Amino acid sequence: MTRAGFAAIIGAPNAGKSTLTNRLVGAKVSIVTRKVQTTRFPVRGVALAGESQIVLVDTPGIFTPRRRLDRA
Repeated sequence: MTRAGFAAIIGAPNAGKSTLTNRLVGAKVSIVTRKVQTTRFPVRGVALAGESQIVLVDTPGIFTPRRRLDRA
């Protein structure tokens, strides 16, 4: 029997969310850099484990907006 589910990866900026997503998926699906707020929109990747599938959603970091662009 095949199983599937969703998992959202949330946390502070530069906490390694994109790196974790790339490692679990086994391919580069999300950009990784030292610059803060590189991931602006949710990125999805599928991790496979046996007959199970996990859709990972890499989200932007949770932070307090200070500039006009951050508020947008």
